Amino acid sequence: MQDLDKSSLNYIFVDKSYSPLKISFRGWITIIINTIRSLIDGPYVLVAAGCAFFSTLSLFPSISSLISIYGLVFDPQTVEPQLKFLQHFFPPIVYIFLQKMINSIVDQTSSTLTIQLVISILFALWSASIGTKGLITGLNVAYNKHESRNYIKFQILSVVLTFCAILGTILTLAVIVALPAILKFLPLQFLNILSDYFPAYNMVRVAGNVIVFLFATWTFSLFYRFGPCRFSVYWRWIYPGAIIATSLWLFVAVSFSYYVAHFANFTITYGPLGTVVAVMMWFLVSCYVVLVGAQFNSKIEEYILDDSHDLKK
Repeated sequence: MQDLDKSSLNYIFVDKSYSPLKISFRGWITIIINTIRSLIDGPYVLVAAGCAFFSTLSLFPSISSLISIYGLVFDPQTVEPQLKFLQHFFPPIVYIFLQKMINSIVDQTSSTLTIQLVISILFALWSASIGTKGLITGLNVAYNKHESRNYIKFQILSVVLTFCAILGTILTLAVIVALPAILKFLPLQFLNILSDYFPAYNMVRVAGNVIVFLFATWTFSLFYRFGPCRFSVYWRWIYPGAIIATSLWLFVAVSFSYYVAHFANFTITYGPLGTVVAVMMWFLVSCYVVLVGAQFNSKIEEYILDDSHDLKK
């Protein structure tokens, strides 16, 4: 991106007279081409691999934090059944691994808020933030920024973003659990009409997928907005990349799961390390998609800086 003074950047991306909705069709084509070129020429596969490594290290403390916080409000035993809803997003070997991990954590989780539990949750959050720190570093690369925030601010930011992602996951699980009950509150006549075309199970499945899409978009937007070390912009400059990343992530996650289930056998290829490799590969494709969304937003901003006179009212 072109290096402009901070006041110019703030003027363009905070001024309401500028909007991504005003970009022409030819402009979007240019942005897409520039994004693809940057992804090909840039070190994004290597960056995503680093993010995947740190995400794998933070997997256990992340799940531990999620179940511990979830157990303060809801029954921890309801976490594992809800994982079945997300089964098609994970390869079978990864799903079985997560299932065993969750079962072992649930058996040790207390539903009573104590000082020891608070300390363990905070420690787990700090440990889980390792993956967030790696992702923030990757986002700085995507936006071509250098990390200039001090150590304490960076640590607090990574923990807060980790907590927000975990809290969003908890709320998503809670809504998915409540979907059947929510459907019962719909008017009977309206529900009968819907059931003629969409069975109740399919209605819950479709609604659940929409909720997962919204949660993923919210999470990506949060990371794009506060993760990179850059100036603040309106949310409207964040959503395009977040929507692109969410759509690609859902497609890639399901496709990768299908590929592992029907074509690849990590256990035969890597032996006892097959599960770990599958987890890291899943994180690799997921982190790469997140970087794609960030790079897309970066190219939008670069295009705006080059052609800002064409976008004003």
